[in-house]
Amino acid sequence: MIDYDQLEFRHLKYLQAIAEEGTITAAATRVHITQSAISTQIKQLEELFDVELLHRERDGVSLTPHGEILLAYGRDLLQGRVDVVDMLNALRTGDITALKLGFSALVDKKTLDTIISTTRRIFPYCEVQADGDEIEDLETRVGSGELDGALVTLPIEHNSDLMTCTIEKVLLVVCMRTDDPLAAHETIPTHLLTGKLGIYQYQKVHRAAYVRLLELFKSVGIEPRPTKPTTNREHIQWTVMERQGYALVREGTRLMPGLTTRPIHGVEWTIDTALILRPSSHHPALAMLLREFRKRANDLGSIWVPQLPQYQAGSNGKKKPKSVKAKGDHSLSLFEAS
Repeated sequence: MIDYDQLEFRHLKYLQAIAEEGTITAAATRVHITQSAISTQIKQLEELFDVELLHRERDGVSLTPHGEILLAYGRDLLQGRVDVVDMLNALRTGDITALKLGFSALVDKKTLDTIISTTRRIFPYCEVQADGDEIEDLETRVGSGELDGALVTLPIEHNSDLMTCTIEKVLLVVCMRTDDPLAAHETIPTHLLTGKLGIYQYQKVHRAAYVRLLELFKSVGIEPRPTKPTTNREHIQWTVMERQGYALVREGTRLMPGLTTRPIHGVEWTIDTALILRPSSHHPALAMLLREFRKRANDLGSIWVPQLPQYQAGSNGKKKPKSVKAKGDHSLSLFEAS
C-alpha cells in the first residue's frame, strides 16, 4: 500500500530543477544539495511508486511520461505553496494593498463582476479597484506596475514582458430578427451572410480584433456589410430590428424582444477574454484568483492557457520549458494572443 505522506514538496522541487536544468549536477547546484543526495531522493520516489521518472543518458536526463505527469501537477502544488505563504505573510504584516485591475471596453460586464466577486470571496480583506482604459494603455500600466493585471479581449499587440492567461471563451453568433427567414436554420450557411453581416464594435475600440475578423470573414467567403462603428450594444441590436442587416454578438447576450441568434455553419469563432500580468511579483490576491480560475477551467475541460513571454535559459545553457498548455491547431479563436 502506498504511503502518500512519503511524497513531499522537496521531491517536487528536485524534479522541477532536474527537468529545467537538464542534468543532475546543475539541479543539485540550484537546490543547494549534493548530486548524490538529489539522485537518492529521486530514486526513492521511483521505488515508492514503482515507476521510472527519469531517462538517464550520457549527456543529461529527461522526464519519462510518469515524470511529466508528476511535474505537471507538482508545479501547481509548488506555486500554491508560494501563494498561500505570501497571502499569510501579507495578512500577518498588514501589508495588503488594493488589487488594481484594469479592463478594456469589450470585456463583458458579467466577466468583470465575476472577477471582482471571486476575489472578494477568496481574499475578503482585499479591496478591489477596477479601472477602464484602452488596451495599449493597459499593457503599459501593467508592465510598469501601476496595475496588478488587466482584463482584455484578444488579440493584443503583446508586450514581451507580460504573461497572458485566457480565462473565458465565448462563441460568436449571428443576431437576427425572429421573423427573419434565416431564423429557420439551425446554423447559417456562410454564403447567405455575405453583404449582410456587419462588424460594429471592433473597428472603433479594438483594431487588431477588427483586422482578425476581416481575415476570418475572408477565409469563409463572407463579404462584410459596411457599417458605422459603434460600441453601443443597444444601438447594434436596434439596427438589426430595423432590418439593416445582421450582427455578431456573444452567445448568451441579452437580446431585445423580437431578436434571436444562430451559429454560423462550419465555424466556431470565439471572443477570448484574458488576464494580462507580469510573470513575477504578483499581488497575493491575484495569485489566489489565478488558481481559482485555473481550477474552474479544468472542471470545464481546460480553457486555461497561460502564455509566458519567452523562454529562459537554464544554468547549463539549455532553454527552460514554458509552463504552458498550448492550444490545439483546430482552434479558430477570434482573439488569440499575438
